[in-house]
Amino acid sequence: MKKIYLVLCGVLLALNAHAFDLTAAANKVADGANKTAQVIEQKQAEAETAKLEREAKAAADKAEREAKIEAKKAELKAKVEAKKAELKAKAEAEKSEREAREAEREAKKAEQEKAVEDAKNSLKNLKNAFSK
Repeated sequence: MKKIYLVLCGVLLALNAHAFDLTAAANKVADGANKTAQVIEQKQAEAETAKLEREAKAAADKAEREAKIEAKKAELKAKVEAKKAELKAKAEAEKSEREAREAEREAKKAEQEKAVEDAKNSLKNLKNAFSK
């Protein structure tokens, strides 16, 4: 019986040692899986960070392009407004010039009519002077 107990103890010790060996192997596999998962998570985080950086750069580039477009629009609008003001001022100047010429013609016409009237009066006075 002692022999059976001894053999049983030996078998139990062997199984126990084998179980510890399997546990250690399982722990190594779990550690490897954990390290792999950490590496994968790190790579995913790096990829996400790179993606966010690309998106931020794209958004900044888009905002810069839009700002340039808005500045160009404002510049063109200012040029158009300046051209309108220039044309309006030119039209006003031409209108004033026309009005001045018209006033000058009217003044000349009035002067000529007065000269004609004066000549008629003078002629009338001469007639009256000769008829007396």
